[in-house]
This record gives sequence, C-alpha cells and structure tokens, in this order.
Amino acid sequence: MLEVSVRPRQLLITLLVVITLLSAASYAFLVATAGLGIDAGPVVSARKFVDVNAETNLPSWFSAVLLTVVGLVTFEFGRQKFVAKTRWAWHWMILGVGFCYLSLDELVGLHERLVEPMTAVVGDSGVFTYAWVAAALPVVVVVALFYVRFLLALPRRAAAFALLGGVLYVGGSVGLEMVANVLSDKGFDEAGLFLGTLQAIEEACEMVGPAIFLAVVVSLQQRERAVDVSAPRVSVTSR
Repeated sequence: MLEVSVRPRQLLITLLVVITLLSAASYAFLVATAGLGIDAGPVVSARKFVDVNAETNLPSWFSAVLLTVVGLVTFEFGRQKFVAKTRWAWHWMILGVGFCYLSLDELVGLHERLVEPMTAVVGDSGVFTYAWVAAALPVVVVVALFYVRFLLALPRRAAAFALLGGVLYVGGSVGLEMVANVLSDKGFDEAGLFLGTLQAIEEACEMVGPAIFLAVVVSLQQRERAVDVSAPRVSVTSR
C-alpha cells in the first residue's frame, strides 16, 4: 500500500521551490541566448539541459516523475475508497490513470502523434498551428463535465485548490499553447525571447498545477485517516 506521511503544506512548498529553481534556471539561459545573443557552446548546451520547453532533459524528467507520483497517489486514494465502498472511488482511480498517461506523454510525446491527422482536419494555422490542441479541447470539455458533481462533493477548500490545479495545468498546456500558436502564426519568432517567455509561463503552469493537486490528495488522505483513527470503537463482550 502506498503511504504518504508528509505534511501537504510542506510538500507543496518543496515542490514549488523546485519548480521555481528549474523555471529560473531555464529563463536565465533563455535570456542569455535569445535575449543577449550568447551562442557559446557550453551556454547553448546548458540551456538545452534546463530548458522547460524542451524534451528529454531535467525539467521534462521532473515533470514526468511529478505526474507519475500524482497518478499513483491519486489512484491509491481511489482504490482505498473502492475497498471501503465509498462514493467517488472510480472518479479518483480514473484521475490516477489519467495522470499516469500524462506522465507517459511527457516522456514520449504521445500528443505529437496527433499533429499530422488533426492537421488534415483543422489545418495548421492560427490556434491550431500545433493541431493536437484540436483533439485536446473536446477531451477537456468531457472531463470537466464528468467531474462537476465530483468537485462539488469535495470539501470547499479542497475543491478550490483542486480546481486551481486543474485550471493551471489545462490553461498552460492548452490555453497558453493556443495563444502561442496565434502569435507564432502572426510571425513571432518561436526561438525569440517573447514567445520563449510565454512558453516558460506555460510550462511552469503545467508543473504547478499537478503539484497543487498532489497536495490536495495528500491532505484528503490524511484527513480521512485521522477520522478513521479518532472514530469511536464499539466493543462487544460476551458474558
């Protein structure tokens, strides 16, 4: 059984510090290369290693691990609810599987395989410069509708933070991606400082969102565990 014993607040702060350090390092090298025009080999190589908008490097590994942890913790929470035969167990487990899929996508870029078929449907200009966004939008809408009642059933504070985490992740991965698509189609340089800044914000949102959601799940786990421990126990004695 997967047990999480850290305090949610400390966990979130730690993750936010790591995300801030990764984002700051990435942006510093972005400014050095795209802003100041430094093209020395070591600087370019260092940027590739910490670039939050690149793949197969330190930030992408961190994002994949974070999404995997969120997926496993969320799925385990749902499994515990399923064993206890409580409501919303399947919603939690489906979320867990979804986060694990996102971690796999982070590593191997599954969404990029949708570009070619979706380009044939919606074209490759405007908000659909990266056409996989067209496939993501209906999925986001369906998931949002499916989880409305689930979200309303959560404690108010947990629901607010869970919603914040979801909005940050989807807003970054889909919303800001669409904005970047439009700007790129208008002639902004994808390797330039302006679009690089927008992409840095996008990637930061994609890391902060899951971090917040993880803290929510851990908080709910510990809350239910505390209730179970403090619940009065009925003893039956025979004479």
